[in-house]
Amino acid sequence: MLDMRISAKTLRFAVLGESLAHTWSPQIHNSLFAAAGLDAVYLPVTVPGDKLPSAVDVLRSCFAGFNVTIPFKERIIPLLDGVDDAVRACGAVNTVENRGGRLIGHITDGLGMLRAIEEGGVSTREIGVLILGGGGAARVAGYEFLERGCRVTIAVRNPEKGERLAGELAGTQQDGRVRIGVCPLDAVPGAHDLLVNCTPVGMYPKTDACPVSMDVIARCGAVFDAVYNPRRTQLIQHAVHRGIPAVEGLGMLFYQAVEAERFWLGSDALAPEAVQRDIYHELLERM
Repeated sequence: MLDMRISAKTLRFAVLGESLAHTWSPQIHNSLFAAAGLDAVYLPVTVPGDKLPSAVDVLRSCFAGFNVTIPFKERIIPLLDGVDDAVRACGAVNTVENRGGRLIGHITDGLGMLRAIEEGGVSTREIGVLILGGGGAARVAGYEFLERGCRVTIAVRNPEKGERLAGELAGTQQDGRVRIGVCPLDAVPGAHDLLVNCTPVGMYPKTDACPVSMDVIARCGAVFDAVYNPRRTQLIQHAVHRGIPAVEGLGMLFYQAVEAERFWLGSDALAPEAVQRDIYHELLERM
């Protein structure tokens, strides 16, 4: 059982959203704080949409940082004092750092995805990545992989939407090299080092669905599925059946929290990576 006593010196953190009944963020963060020996606490803060500005004012005055979830990831940006390059590229915030009253927005979803994939033994640098989907998760993934020198192919149902996303992501790169392309989701060509599913296909309750054919999966060196309910999606199961390294989406949920704490507290204050892994596996047993 975690010690949740709070004093005047306790660092306060939170997750801000409209509906938080099923969030795992408090369990994840409070476990990480305890393992690092920090006097800190993480709380869920449910806020109606029309009360977002006043909620942000309260968090600015007495919280060291907070997370933001749907539907506030975009709406909070005008209420912040600054954002980083990833937010400017992706148009969304999930982590807010309080620097003495100045609120700075970050997005750690992509960083958490990369960390989860790496923990699964798969490289994330200078590889060929196939990203399924053209929404917010695909945008964040595309940005982070391009930042690591990868070649990115976005597979979408709507070619116009895909081309627009690819053009916007290409514009975030400073080296002037075009390392991103688009293809139809139902006609993916070639082989890829890593397949990343950023669509909701396979999510509960439609768990029998898979976003691509067996042929596409067989042409990929590894697979990551951002869907984590169920843990072992059809995509993950098909990859494992073929002996292809497969990484579940729960790792992204956990490691985006670790990356949020890195912004709030600095790397030196975090629990050691081996301890982080132990906490992750303990949480998996409860989920």
